[in-house]
Amino acid sequence: MPLFSEVIGRLATATLTLLVVSGSPHAADDLWPYRVQAGDTLIGVRDKLMVADSQWQVLQRINKVANPRELVPGSSLLIPVNLLRQEALTAEVIHTHGDVQVQRSGAAFQALTGGQILAAGDVVRTGAQSSAVLRFADGARVLMRPDSLLKLERSVKLGNSEAVDTQLRLESGSVDSRVPPAAGPKRAPRFQIRTPLANLGVRGTEFRTTASATQSAVEVLEGTVASSLPSSAASGVGGAGGGTGGDQAVQAGFGTRASSSGVEVPRALLAAPDLTATPARVERLPVQLPWVASTGAAAYRAQVFTTDASQALVLSGVFDGTAARFADNLPDGRYELRVRAIDSAGLEGLDGSAAFTLKARPEPPFSTQPKNAQRVTDDTQLFAWTRNAAAARYRLQIADTPDFAAPRFDQTDLSVNELRVPLPVGTHHWRLASIRDVAGVADTGPWGDALSVTRLAPPAPPVSKAPETTSEGVLLAWAQGSAVRFQLQLARDPEFKQIVAEESVDSAQWLLRRPEPGRYFVRVRSVDATGFSGPYGQVQQVDVARATPWWWLLLPALVLLI
Repeated sequence: MPLFSEVIGRLATATLTLLVVSGSPHAADDLWPYRVQAGDTLIGVRDKLMVADSQWQVLQRINKVANPRELVPGSSLLIPVNLLRQEALTAEVIHTHGDVQVQRSGAAFQALTGGQILAAGDVVRTGAQSSAVLRFADGARVLMRPDSLLKLERSVKLGNSEAVDTQLRLESGSVDSRVPPAAGPKRAPRFQIRTPLANLGVRGTEFRTTASATQSAVEVLEGTVASSLPSSAASGVGGAGGGTGGDQAVQAGFGTRASSSGVEVPRALLAAPDLTATPARVERLPVQLPWVASTGAAAYRAQVFTTDASQALVLSGVFDGTAARFADNLPDGRYELRVRAIDSAGLEGLDGSAAFTLKARPEPPFSTQPKNAQRVTDDTQLFAWTRNAAAARYRLQIADTPDFAAPRFDQTDLSVNELRVPLPVGTHHWRLASIRDVAGVADTGPWGDALSVTRLAPPAPPVSKAPETTSEGVLLAWAQGSAVRFQLQLARDPEFKQIVAEESVDSAQWLLRRPEPGRYFVRVRSVDATGFSGPYGQVQQVDVARATPWWWLLLPALVLLI
């Protein structure tokens, strides 16, 4: 997808020149073509287009003109750019995002916003996750990526033509440039980006530039690139970097790097990654966007752009894996994800793109009851959740299937944060969403994670048998039924507030060994094979009499003796 939304014609033979040191005194990029008009002479062209005190003999020498008074109408006359009269132009800031600042005339940096005008000498700086789009008089556009520093060195109109000569200096960071092709000789654009190590001269193309103190890189997306080094520098180029000092063509889809030792041999840019794994709708924060792994990728650059007219770059990052995770608080809306693979040399490949919608607000509340996968026996279940400060009300859905195709319960006007709902025996799935009012219109946020709750038919309470007194104590017994284990409580009161003993037993009986005399209460509940406990059975009362002392047995004999 093009860097900008405007439809700009392609120029198949467009070129970009990468120069570490300028070549001849009047290299091709230093000359501007003028189309000769009827009646033109070299002296007349000088008076009409060139700065005062210019020598018309310069034109004669460069163009090898035999008779300065006889020029062929329609022919091209090359004029040194530095001798042309120039009219200063400005650039427009189309859009800014985040922390973007400008420094004018060496003063302190101040905030820069869309709609402001830049002039020669202005320096623009973007902060982390910040960007700016600049538009120049010839229609060229530059996207400044995060953490970049760019100076507008020159923007002028040449002679009496419509041709614009723009020169920028990228001190650090990265910019994406798109320069429209020429609409005729009098409108041929001159667009140059200089870096600490290389100059990029452009004639209608789309390319990316990265600059640091030790290296510059260019990745060409449209047009053809010509790179050159003077012979003095060529001898020091080569080795592992694969550099070269000779002229070479760099086709669209290739990139190269420049360092103090020269320009490397261009290499093919990696293919655009497959973004079919990227979801069309994202409902969770922080934003996570996956893609399919690309062959040859050492890392990936992921960028998020708005889809409105500004096409602003709002998020950018480099990731080792096949997913982008952005912690920034991206507003809900429609966006475009662009991902490109980065090769082992650090060159960034072609863009893959995918549109997505972020709808993460209002965020769903947190569920508090019941717990996920909880098992219950009550015929009604209490559903409870936290309050969301952004929500006016909540929506609760309960369904018998995890796809919620046919909810058995769906209520959208819950102003409370808990509700008791009757449930039949079985597994049920439930989820929550927040609803806010925006200008009187209900705005429902995404669903929270679906949870489940299972209502079980409880194990039948065991049927107790009559207590049996033995020499060892009181034997309590009950019917085994289908239970695999039993839980027993023994208390001094029927409300079981004064617990004497709690036991878990595998058999359907329990011996209360030599209890103290008095009244006891006992209850038992069954535990099934899954570990689920049923309700307690009927409370049983056990009376333990005080034992008769042995000497009381001799009392009748003593009475007879008396």
